[in-house]
Amino acid sequence: MSIAYWQDDSRDVPLVEVDILVVGGGIAGWSTAYWLSGHDMRIAVVDKGDICAGASGRNAGFITTGSVEHYARQVSRHGEEMAYDLFQYARDNMELIKTELIAKGVECEFRQRGTYSLAGSDHELEELRRSAEFMQARGIPVSMVDAGHCETELGAGSFAGGALYHEDGECHPVKLVRGMAERSEATFYPHHEVFELRYEDDGAVIARTQRHTFRAGAVVLATNGYSHLLHPWFADKIYPTRGQIIVTEPTAPFMAAPCYANFVLDYFRQLADGRVLIGGFRQLARETETGVADVPNPEIHEALEGFLDKHFVALRGKKIQYKWSGVMGFSADGVPLMGALPGHPTCFFLGGFTAHGIGMAFRCGQLLANMMMLGEQPKHLSARRL
Repeated sequence: MSIAYWQDDSRDVPLVEVDILVVGGGIAGWSTAYWLSGHDMRIAVVDKGDICAGASGRNAGFITTGSVEHYARQVSRHGEEMAYDLFQYARDNMELIKTELIAKGVECEFRQRGTYSLAGSDHELEELRRSAEFMQARGIPVSMVDAGHCETELGAGSFAGGALYHEDGECHPVKLVRGMAERSEATFYPHHEVFELRYEDDGAVIARTQRHTFRAGAVVLATNGYSHLLHPWFADKIYPTRGQIIVTEPTAPFMAAPCYANFVLDYFRQLADGRVLIGGFRQLARETETGVADVPNPEIHEALEGFLDKHFVALRGKKIQYKWSGVMGFSADGVPLMGALPGHPTCFFLGGFTAHGIGMAFRCGQLLANMMMLGEQPKHLSARRL
């Protein structure tokens, strides 16, 4: 985040005074602004681009509850109680999206058909079976399916079977976030790139963009993979990681629900207009798929097209109409984090959604708003753990 001296017009305009300034116009920033609304405060949201210019407008549109990672791995890494608590955060996130947004008229192509996690090998199928057993013991609705089911319901061949997580959903992510923005009380300042943050003795924060200088009682950094560009504290906590996606021309409906494959590294779904989206394969170039540049990787895009050709008869010969990349924020331990910057109690943040922001951010925005307004500390998500 850098602005040349010649580009800085902020010296020529009046200071903008607000109660809370949210930096980042994606799902995390607008979720926070949504939940802060209703408290008679002046709230501003700024973004270096337009709404959803970053990962929120470049993702696959999955709203996951239980498929961020195979549940058995969550249990192994965090223990049964924390694994279930994290699952419940995502479950709450889904319910809030439905009750606060979908039920109130947000049109975002929302569907709740569940998602499949497909196994490319017997080894992965066994891990999915263990995950299903853990989940079923907690009363979480999940079903195991065989290879035949994958072919008839998903049009997908060469899979050993998989698991269907019944509560997951999908949406048009930009329309979802626009719906949040329209229902918040925040003023949006697009194309305002923050290049300096300064903290005053009274706790106020000065934020400079190339167009305005803001003075805020508190600031929220909802910048996810770009956070380290605003403060070095994030450098070893949230890592910018690039994802790749392609979308085909429309075809007749054949896929019953969105899918993950290859230990959740790859993902695909058929959109409302018949196009098929597929993303992933960053495991082919782990060392280069980092950083904040949105640069499509030809090797990965070739692999994505090859995956479609191998597994889906219905897509052979279909044209690829869209190719893009996007920068996500991966946390150091795979769990989102929020809090206030050390030494700066009026500078709050949330991020590190690790490729599943739509599945967590609306609930996390609510939790951060509660932290700011009520002093409540979220279980497991506090950045103090790092």
